[in-house]
Amino acid sequence: MSDPDRTAFQWASGQDESNRATDTAGDTGSGPGPSRRALLRSGVAVGTVAALSAVPGMPAGARTATRTVMFTGCAKDGAVTLVDADTFEHIRSIDVYPDQDKEDALNDAVDQVEPVLLNTLVRDNYLEHANVSPDGRTLYAARGHVGDVIAVDIETGEKLWETELEGFRADHQLISSDGDYLYTSDLTMDQIDKIDTETGAIVARGMVRDLPHGIHYHRIPTLGSGEVLINGSLGNMLFPDATTGDPLEHQLTFMDPESMQVLRTMDFENGVRPMAVTHDGRKIYVQVSYFHGFHEYDSVEDRITRTKHLPKTEHVPEDERDYPAQSAHHGIGLSGDGKYICVAATTGWYVAIVRRRDLELVETIPVGEYPYWVQTTPDGVHAFVPVRRDNEVSVISYADQEEVARIPTGSHPHVVESEDVPEAIL
Repeated sequence: MSDPDRTAFQWASGQDESNRATDTAGDTGSGPGPSRRALLRSGVAVGTVAALSAVPGMPAGARTATRTVMFTGCAKDGAVTLVDADTFEHIRSIDVYPDQDKEDALNDAVDQVEPVLLNTLVRDNYLEHANVSPDGRTLYAARGHVGDVIAVDIETGEKLWETELEGFRADHQLISSDGDYLYTSDLTMDQIDKIDTETGAIVARGMVRDLPHGIHYHRIPTLGSGEVLINGSLGNMLFPDATTGDPLEHQLTFMDPESMQVLRTMDFENGVRPMAVTHDGRKIYVQVSYFHGFHEYDSVEDRITRTKHLPKTEHVPEDERDYPAQSAHHGIGLSGDGKYICVAATTGWYVAIVRRRDLELVETIPVGEYPYWVQTTPDGVHAFVPVRRDNEVSVISYADQEEVARIPTGSHPHVVESEDVPEAIL
C-alpha cells in the first residue's frame, strides 16, 4: 500500500509501519510521534495514574456472595447498564464520564469537545467497549471518540486512572484471563495497546493492519499452548468498497500477547466484523462488512471451510452506503454447548439461530431496529443482543429459539460483557 492510502488514518503519528511491535514500558500514550492529545492541546498529553485500592473492611481472602452481571455499554450516552444474568433484573447504570471538572480545565474541555467534533463525521460514540476485572470490582471503558481508556470503581463510580491513546478512536478491547492487562484496539493508529490494569500504563504495542476492530483472547491449536490475541481489521471505512476497490487489508491477525508480535494473518474479502470462537479454538465464525451471513474459518487448516448466507428482509437498505458503518450483520455468538450460532442481523432487524452442525437456519426472531452484538451468558443458555435504536437488550433462549425478555438500557446499547460481582458493591 502506498503512503497516501494510509494518510487519512495515520497523519497524526508519523509512525513507521515497519515497527511491528514497540516496547513502551511505562509509557501512557506519548508514543514514537506526537500524541493526539498533544496535538489538540499543543502540549504534552497528561494521563492520570492511580493505584487500585482494596474495598474497605474486606479481609484478604474473604469469601463473598456474588451475582453474575451482564454489562451493556451504551455508545450515545457513555453509560454502562448492569443486568442480572439469571433474573434479567435491571440493577443500575455506571457513568464512564466521572471526570468532568476534576482535571485541569483544558483537559476537561478536550474530553468534552473532541467526541462532539468526531460525532459530526460519524455516528455518536462516547463508549465503544467496557470490560470488568475478574474480581468484579473495576470497570475498564474504551471511550470511543474521546480516544482514551479509563478505570472506574464499580462501587463508588470514582475514576481510578485515565490513559490517552495515540489515535482518535478507542475501539474494542478485552481483558486478559488473569486480569493483569487490557488489550485495546487503537483503531486509527493500526495498533493494539497493551495496558497494565493496575496503573493504566501502556506497556507494549503491537502493529496490525488495517483499522483493528474486534479482539478476542483464545487458545488456537496450531499456535502453541498459550492464549493468543485474535483481531479483525476493518479496512476502508470511508466509502463503499465497490466504489473505491478498497486498497486496505481485511484480515484476522493472530498475535502473541506477551511479545505483541504477529503470528499469522488470514485475509477476507471485506472488513472483518464480530467473530465467535469455539471452545477448542478450531473454528472461528466471522462476519464481514456488507455480507448477510458469516464464514466458518478452520484455524488448523487455515482456510474458510463453509459460508452461510442469511435472508434479507424488507428493512435492509437498497443502497449499501446506508448500512450502519458498513454492517449488514454485526454480532455473533455460540451457545454454551456449541450446538447453535446466534447472529445479529443488523439491517434485517432480526436475530438468527443457526445449527452449527450443518449450518441450517433454525429460526429468525424479529427484535427491532439494529441488533448490534451477541453475548452469550456465562451459563451458555441465553444470548444478550443489544437493539440499538430501541435502547433495549433482547434476551434470546438458545434452546427455545425465542425471545424471553426485553431489558431497558441507556442510549444506543452497543457491546455486552459479563462478570461475577460481589453482592455488597451492587
